[in-house]
Amino acid sequence: MERTTVDNVPCTAVPDRLPFVGLLLRALMAVLAGLLVPLAACRHPGGGRGTTPIAGARAEDAAQLPAFTNDSPAAGEIERFIVELGDAPTRGPADAPVTVVMFSDFECPYCREGYLNLRQLEREYAGRVRIAYKAFPLDLHSQALPAAIAARTAQAQGKFWEFHDRLYDAQDVDVDRLFAIMRDVGVDPKVLQRDFDTLEFGPEVRRDMRQARRLGVSSTPTFFINGRVISGAQPLAEMAGVVDNELERAEAWLAEGTPSDRLYARAMEGGYRSVVYRGGRRGLDPDAVMVVPIGDSPTRGPATAPVTIVEFADFECPFCSRGHSTIERLRERYGDRLRVVHKHSPLPFHSHALMAARASMAAAAQGKFWQYHDELYRTQADFNEETLIAIAKRLRIDMKKFRDGMESSKFDKAIDADVSLAASLGVTGTPAYFVNGRPVEGALPELHFRLLIEEELERAAAATASGTPPDQLYDVLTHQPLAD
Repeated sequence: MERTTVDNVPCTAVPDRLPFVGLLLRALMAVLAGLLVPLAACRHPGGGRGTTPIAGARAEDAAQLPAFTNDSPAAGEIERFIVELGDAPTRGPADAPVTVVMFSDFECPYCREGYLNLRQLEREYAGRVRIAYKAFPLDLHSQALPAAIAARTAQAQGKFWEFHDRLYDAQDVDVDRLFAIMRDVGVDPKVLQRDFDTLEFGPEVRRDMRQARRLGVSSTPTFFINGRVISGAQPLAEMAGVVDNELERAEAWLAEGTPSDRLYARAMEGGYRSVVYRGGRRGLDPDAVMVVPIGDSPTRGPATAPVTIVEFADFECPFCSRGHSTIERLRERYGDRLRVVHKHSPLPFHSHALMAARASMAAAAQGKFWQYHDELYRTQADFNEETLIAIAKRLRIDMKKFRDGMESSKFDKAIDADVSLAASLGVTGTPAYFVNGRPVEGALPELHFRLLIEEELERAAAATASGTPPDQLYDVLTHQPLAD
């Protein structure tokens, strides 16, 4: 079953409150989230994540929300989600009548408040509450993702909860502290360093994140108490009230004959498996796999590479310049396992962006696209027409042909085709990347790309084992949705 939302604002009701109150709280959280997301991309006017126009749009969404919708639950109903535990670390008896799943971010101060509430619940309801951890590191917290990976390392060594509790008790997160706590709980720091290098547990962390997004989680902490959602570090009394209510229901289910080890499954019966955004979601879906044709675009790397990154970029966008540096480090790390494809997306408010795109195409016509591309990015998005000409001269490009291409509309059809493709995919700013068809918005840190690439290497290996020829991997993988 899917939960429909109104205009990208989840309509999930706050437990034991009227639906409209839940709608307003969710809308307010959406507005705040739009304001807090750090800028990592240049955006088209009026669109995109993390900009004032989007915050305004979310506010308009909130203002237009109805008090009730046809699919809103009645005032007495309880809305639940099916939250599979999988291999999540848990604390408490497996047959506890109440299971609390916390999607958390170790760098989030509100998560620490939520953690303290959970510890209190464990004490007050000893033996009757089970706690489960799920990772949901936010992009705006630079140390949250490494901390989530480190937590998986601790789990593999049988030290998860010791690591988890010490990290929250520390009230501060950085890489040095991760290593120090790992040592304190009895895990050799070399094991953590190995896991950071190989991203051994990257797929597990990303699986938690995908599950969270399917359930409509957009902030931390978010709790599911027997499938009932509570967003934010709410007062302990509110959480305890839900636990008490669930204990009463569990007693009734036991009386009906439900085995104690089936109570969690019983609680979630008929729950929602995902949140669906009515009218489409804002921005690219990070869990989608999209078909992005390569066409005649410039490519760097073998056609048989198991991973292809298609970039939509604007040479005058400073975030594209930052992203280029990241892509170069990835090329150095992955070598022939990575192919990069460039597509143009010059933004109208960058005065030299279109000219730069034309200039790069003129260089491509003489077999020097990537040389020109790299030289242009070395300017760090600070250039003018004279710079474009000077780069061409340094590369010993035929200047008459180059000027003709740069100063005319000769290559505009190809550039416009890239822009149209970007729009059809839902790209609203630069840079935008598609890793084997999986979207990445903005100049995110290298670690985010590496996690995606490692997952895609696994998908490519599975496709190869199933008989897919190397030169068909990109086509097959971009038509294949994620399994989880």
